[in-house]
Amino acid sequence: LTFAVVNVPQAMAHALLAAVNPVLGIYTLMVAVPVGAIFTSSVFMNVSTTSALSVATGASLAYIPEVQRTAALAALVLMVGVFQLLAGLFKLGFIVRFVSNAVMTGFLNGIAVLIILGQLGDLTGYRSRFANNVARALDLALRLDQVHIPTTIIGLLTLGLIVILLRTRWRRFAFILAITVATVLLVVLSLPFFGTLLDWQAVRTVGDIAAIPRNLPALAMPSPQLLLALVLPALSIAIIGLIQGAGVSQGYPNPDGKYPNVSRDFLGQGVANLAASVVSGVPAGGSISGTALLLSAGARSRWANILAGLFVA
Repeated sequence: LTFAVVNVPQAMAHALLAAVNPVLGIYTLMVAVPVGAIFTSSVFMNVSTTSALSVATGASLAYIPEVQRTAALAALVLMVGVFQLLAGLFKLGFIVRFVSNAVMTGFLNGIAVLIILGQLGDLTGYRSRFANNVARALDLALRLDQVHIPTTIIGLLTLGLIVILLRTRWRRFAFILAITVATVLLVVLSLPFFGTLLDWQAVRTVGDIAAIPRNLPALAMPSPQLLLALVLPALSIAIIGLIQGAGVSQGYPNPDGKYPNVSRDFLGQGVANLAASVVSGVPAGGSISGTALLLSAGARSRWANILAGLFVA
């Protein structure tokens, strides 16, 4: 239950990073988390959405027309699952030993910078005409007079609440509490009495960014040309997920004290992504933060992840 409460808003944010409907992040949790728990060697590994996978996915889908993006996402995640499944079947777990820690640190720091630059527009309410994140950030810096003040206030308030709550005993629920408080405040400030002070009603919500579907997305097969164009991005995303997952495998031993079989964890993540592709979910992989959250909440077996997925559903 703790995982469901905390990770739902994170999964929606990860879907936005992947440039798709935020609800697809929730679909990923519903499917990938319990399926991954069943097939991985690691008892505690949480196979979930991650920032690195989502940013890589967003970059891969950025130039695909929006009407084709959901179908392209499903095909991309399917291929990611196939690559990871093959890596597990061919027992390629030993390869992660050759990945330098400095390389991974640099990669993750680069992802963090891209996330910050990519979210400045949403934080300030400024719509840049550029597609590149760096260009968008520079464009914003030159047009600070066009920043939407109410959006910026709500965004900074939410960010500040998260930072403060992470330093308290409520840190497990920092994200959901911050989002709840900021949302309630926005609703109150949008009332006619306060609306005369600032244009609070113009602050965009999730519903403004993307329509909330009532049913699961219909399966559709992209064109052969699009599938071919997605092969290399899928391979790259699969490798990122496997390296992150290997970090979880080696960082959290099983209850018997033995470390999980990395190759079988590859296989488990592959099956989880195959399942996620059926609901057009975003790519999933071994999540260090998700695994740590479950353990801090008292996880003792695979059932923690299985039940977490059911609670999200």
